[in-house]
Amino acid sequence: MRITALGLLSLLGFAAAFALYWKLWPAGRGVGGECELTRGVHAVCGLNKPEDLLRLGDSDWVVTGNMGNDDWAAGGFHAVRIGDESFHAITPELSRPAAPTYRDCPGAPDPKLLSAHGLALRPSANGEHTLYAVNHGGRESIEVFDVRVSAEGPALTWTGCVVLPAEHEANSVAALPDGGLVVTIPHLPSSSQGAVLRWVPGGGWTEVPGTRFQLDNGILVSPDGTRLYVNEYMSSTVHEVPLGGATTPPRSVHLGFHPDNLRFAPDGSLLATGHPNSIAIVGLCGFALGCGIGTAVARIDPATLQAATIFERGANETFSAGTSAIVVGDELWIGSFVSRALLIVPLSELKQPLL
Repeated sequence: MRITALGLLSLLGFAAAFALYWKLWPAGRGVGGECELTRGVHAVCGLNKPEDLLRLGDSDWVVTGNMGNDDWAAGGFHAVRIGDESFHAITPELSRPAAPTYRDCPGAPDPKLLSAHGLALRPSANGEHTLYAVNHGGRESIEVFDVRVSAEGPALTWTGCVVLPAEHEANSVAALPDGGLVVTIPHLPSSSQGAVLRWVPGGGWTEVPGTRFQLDNGILVSPDGTRLYVNEYMSSTVHEVPLGGATTPPRSVHLGFHPDNLRFAPDGSLLATGHPNSIAIVGLCGFALGCGIGTAVARIDPATLQAATIFERGANETFSAGTSAIVVGDELWIGSFVSRALLIVPLSELKQPLL
């Protein structure tokens, strides 16, 4: 049998692609041995696409988003109890009219379409909180909820929304000390760049100068409100950008992976979580083939803006494509934009001490 050179190359190419696919598959289905473990590196399985997660103050509860299905529908929120890692879906109360702060909001979201992506929390002195969620289901908006925590878990009451400008899709959101918000827009309309938009009560959206990056992703606001930390996904960079007339010059640090979300650690450092794979692998596996995407977490010192990778692992059938990491006691909890699980890693398993 004769095999032409072109045919042989095609066969070898197919074999290589097949081998790569099986190396990266199956991934993130929330099944496997890590689901059964309760110690060491293990997983809370059964959650759907918990892309972002937050601990509610010093309570026993973590809230995760649920991005829903591939059509940005049938999502919402889950509450995970820290002690036993049990969880349940949260059904928000949606009957309240929008608060005066959100007078331009057209009404509550359709619960069948809600898709919770990036999350942010504004704590209050009485132990209650305000939760902000990037929503893609039915409209592009920031949905706002009052949060009350009891022994049974958190209760969410919708209190308003801020609709994004036409043709803008947000990724992450953060709260400003003045009551406003900032969001990342990965791709501006008719542009290859993204940006950060700022919203203040009683005003509209404005672009924050100096934030036009290649796929703006995660975002945090410094505790004093004078600086933004913004992930530039495509260039594997975290930027510090002055805000509101601050005179400090911008700074940046390059990571060894593509950073997705940012969170503060208890010691004030930044935790950037993302993907050590190539952009091609992230695109194909995350949005087409369902194969595996690795996870990496870096600690960034906000004083020096020096970074060190403290955790990295490949994908498996349980967990793939980590996106956000928070410290819960002596553990690191990691969410994902594709998995049906969140990953729990003892701090003792990290490459460097975190606390």
